[in-house]
Amino acid sequence: MTNTETEDKNTKIQKTANTLYDLLDHTDIPFVKDISDFLDNNYGEIGQNRISTPNFSALIVSRFLTNHSVLEMAAQKYGKDLQVIELGAGFTPHYLNIGTEINKYIEVEFEENSKIKEEVTKTLTQNKNIYFVGGDILSLSTWNKIESLIDKNKPVFIFSEGTIAQYFNSEQKEFVASMMKKLMICEGSIFALDDTLRNHPELSDNPIIKEGMGRIVSISGNNIYNKEVTTFKDEFEKWGRLLGTENYSVNYVLSKPEMDFAIESLKLTVCAVDNNKDLSSELIKLSNENKNKRIWK
Repeated sequence: MTNTETEDKNTKIQKTANTLYDLLDHTDIPFVKDISDFLDNNYGEIGQNRISTPNFSALIVSRFLTNHSVLEMAAQKYGKDLQVIELGAGFTPHYLNIGTEINKYIEVEFEENSKIKEEVTKTLTQNKNIYFVGGDILSLSTWNKIESLIDKNKPVFIFSEGTIAQYFNSEQKEFVASMMKKLMICEGSIFALDDTLRNHPELSDNPIIKEGMGRIVSISGNNIYNKEVTTFKDEFEKWGRLLGTENYSVNYVLSKPEMDFAIESLKLTVCAVDNNKDLSSELIKLSNENKNKRIWK
């Protein structure tokens, strides 16, 4: 591999590993250090070039914690029937930190990063119920691979942390929704979608937000933030229409106190096949717990 190819590969890893290194700096979540050490030892100091500013790290930490809180709720409720699909899994340790045995966990990530994630995960667990699908989540062939692994008679939990809400345009969201809808057949199936500052234009003039958003556009190379301004209400209703689901919102877990002004505005959207309203009370309880919880170091 040439120096240029190595640099390109490391850049792809850096962009995908941003959440991992923010968690490393500001939480004690198990397996975070193991994965980051593996990346640093094999691919250099990956964590040195972050997408997030020091203040925006709080948003990343809160996003991870909130997604995981809903994932854990679903795992406890459905146990060995639950099938999880993490779209754009990157190097986050969600699977390794699930406290309840589930049916299967499918991580979807670009081919190169997926192979690395599989390699490091196999050094940390002997579990056989995790599957790694390499591919673009905007490709039909990737969804064909995912569908081949899913039992549509059991509930499916799908989530996409820091990808769909942040970087996809309307057409791309509609494509992903059409693919997910084919899998979310069983009662109890869920799509959890994190919030994004794109949905909160009321915060856009804040200097901290301006600085953080500018860095995201600069480092990620994606300028969708400058093209498509949305609102939480519009996106919340849109996903309900696209998936034909009952929709709920869940408060974010708090992190850095100086960022409460933004984090308290953020909500996780939970799109659920919940015809009997079985999830309503549990999600309300979880939402109340999250807004009174803080994790930060």
